[in-house]
Amino acid sequence: MKVIAALAANLEMSSIGTKSRLSAELHGVPVLRRTVERLMRAKEITDIVVLAPSDQTDQCAQLLRGTRSTVTSCDASPMPWASLVQTSRKWALDGWRGGLGSTTCFDEYTDCRALTGLLDTTGVDAVMSVSAAAPVVDPRMIDTMIQHNRRETEFADLTFVQAPPGLAGILLRADTIRQLAEQNIPVGWTFAYQPDNPRKDVIFLECCLEVPMEVRYAVGRCIADTDRSLQRLKCLLDDMDDPDAVAVGRWLAAAEAKTFEQLPTEVEIELTTDDPYPENLLRPAGSKIPTRGPISKEIVSRLSREATAMDDSLIVLGGFGDPLRHPDFTGILASLRDTSASSSGPFGLAVRSTGVDLTDDKIEAMIDNRVDILSISLDAWSSDTYGKLQSPNHPTKASLDFVRKRMERVGELTQKRSTAKPIVVPSFTKSKDNVHEMDAFYDGWIRKLGVVTIQGYSHYAGQIENRSVINMAPSTRIPCRRLRSRCMVLADGCVTACEQDFAGMAPIGNLNENSLSEIWSGGVMTKLRDAHRDHRYDESPLNLCAACDEWHRP
Repeated sequence: MKVIAALAANLEMSSIGTKSRLSAELHGVPVLRRTVERLMRAKEITDIVVLAPSDQTDQCAQLLRGTRSTVTSCDASPMPWASLVQTSRKWALDGWRGGLGSTTCFDEYTDCRALTGLLDTTGVDAVMSVSAAAPVVDPRMIDTMIQHNRRETEFADLTFVQAPPGLAGILLRADTIRQLAEQNIPVGWTFAYQPDNPRKDVIFLECCLEVPMEVRYAVGRCIADTDRSLQRLKCLLDDMDDPDAVAVGRWLAAAEAKTFEQLPTEVEIELTTDDPYPENLLRPAGSKIPTRGPISKEIVSRLSREATAMDDSLIVLGGFGDPLRHPDFTGILASLRDTSASSSGPFGLAVRSTGVDLTDDKIEAMIDNRVDILSISLDAWSSDTYGKLQSPNHPTKASLDFVRKRMERVGELTQKRSTAKPIVVPSFTKSKDNVHEMDAFYDGWIRKLGVVTIQGYSHYAGQIENRSVINMAPSTRIPCRRLRSRCMVLADGCVTACEQDFAGMAPIGNLNENSLSEIWSGGVMTKLRDAHRDHRYDESPLNLCAACDEWHRP
C-alpha cells in the first residue's frame, strides 16, 4: 500500500483563522520544516506533499530546502464548511474531538477536494493528512497507524488515534477521500451520532488504533497556530528535544497539574441578574441571586482588551441572568468587537440565553458582531415539562413554542445574511425532572439542527436542592481543572474562581479595583490553586470546593 503525507500550508492564516506560525522559528527551526522533518522519519510514508497557495510555493520551498518533500500549488476555494468547522472547534481546541456537531481536529486541516487532486496525480492508495503546524508529530505513531490500516479489511476506509491535536494525523483510503469530496462534508462528521442510523462510537471500532493511556487521556493542543499552543510547544521542546507521543502525553499531564496561563482561556461574563424565569428549577435564579448590575460597558470593554491579548481567548456572556436583558446588549457586543482596538475582540464569543428576549434587533446585533454560539437553555422537549421547569408556579407563562419560533428566526436571518453565525445550540440540563425527555430532546434537535448540548445538573456545592439523576464525578478527587483555565465575572465587577459561587460570597478580586491578570495570578487565586495541588479542598472560601461535584469538568 502506497501512502503519502499531505500538509495544507498557508503562511498567512491558519486553518482555524488565527495568524499562521508556519514560518516562525521554534528552537531555531521553522514550524513547517520541523513538521516535515518529523514526517521524514516515518518509514511507511513514500512522499510528503505540501499544498500551498501558488503565491506562497516559492517561500514554502525555501523553508523546506533540503528536505524530502514536494511543494505543490493549490488554489482551491475555501471549504464550504470551513467557517462552520472553525466556529465549532473554538471551545475544543485542546482535544481531538469535542467540537459542536462532532467536528474534530482533522476537519481543521483536511480538505478532501484537494486530496482528490493528489490521488489523480500520484496514484497512491491512501493519504495521511497531517497539520502543517505539527512540529512534534510522532513518526512512529504514523507508521503504526499505516501498518494497522494495512492489516484491517473491514474497517480500512480510515484510521485515526485518540491523541492531542498535532501528535498524529488521519489516514484516509483513496475511495474514502473521493466519497467525502463528492459528499462535500468534513471527515469528522462521519463520526457523528445519527439517530436514524445508530452505531457504536467510532472509538470502539477498528478504525481507531488503540494508543497508550498517556496519549489517550492527555489534553493540550500541539498544533502551533495559537499564542498558547506555540508557547506550550516552546516549553515542551525546552524540556525534551525529540519527544515521542508518550513523552508528550506525560509532559502535558504534568504541565496541566502545575502551571497556569497568565490569563484565563475562557471568561464568563454576567451582564445582569435579570431573568425571565426567576423560579427556574435547574439553576440558581430569582431570590437565590443577589441583585447585581447591569454591568458597565466600560468594564466589559476593558476586560475584553486585556483577555484578548492572547489570540485564542474565549468569552461567554452568561452568568445568573439572561444577557439579552442587559439594557445595552447591542452596545456590549459592539464593545467586545471594537474595531478601533488592536485586535478584533475574542477568538470565540458565545451567548447563553433562555431565548425569551430574542428580538430581531438582538439577533441582527449578534450577526453584526460575529457571535459564534447562541446557546438556548430549553431543558425540555415537551411544552408541559418546559413550563414546569422554567416557571413551576406559573407554568403557562413559559412558552416553549414561542422560544422555538425565535430560534427559527435566527436561522432565517443568518440565512438571509449568508452567514453560519451564530450557531444556535439547544441546551439541556439533565435532572430527575426531565431525564425522561433527554433522548427525545437529543435526537430531535440533532435531526433538526445537527447540534445539541447536554450537561449534568449542578447543586452548586450544596447551595441548592440536588435534583441530579446520578453523581457523575469520578471516585478519585483531583485538583479542579477549571482553576487553571477559566473564571467568572459577575455583573457587579466581582470575579469568582468559578460559577459555583453564584452569590459572589468569596470573590477572588474585583475589576473595579484590579486588572484581570492581577486577579488571575493574585494571592487569593494562588492560595486556592496551592490548596488544590495539595488536595486540601476544605480550605477554599466558604468550603465550596469540598462540597463541589463539578471539579472534573473541563
